[in-house]
Amino acid sequence: MAEQNDLRTGCSVPESGIYSVVHSQHHLPKEITLIRAQAFPRCSKCSDPVYFDLVRSAPSLDVRPHGFRTTLYEIPEITEQQDESLAG
Repeated sequence: MAEQNDLRTGCSVPESGIYSVVHSQHHLPKEITLIRAQAFPRCSKCSDPVYFDLVRSAPSLDVRPHGFRTTLYEIPEITEQQDESLAG
């Protein structure tokens, strides 16, 4: 298992799954889904690293139907209004 310091912006995602997002500088989503071998995404507002913890493994995401794949390069900051609508 990788150490927390290894799970940060720019490093390779070790396994597909749901990851918690740790970044106190900006209000980012609490969890995101990432695909193995892609790079961990950056914050859209700053160059400080974002850290990640694996919450739930999802190896089925490694199968690419028809070769389609979406890559998340940066994590958008959530506004208070967006946060309230997600909670509701």
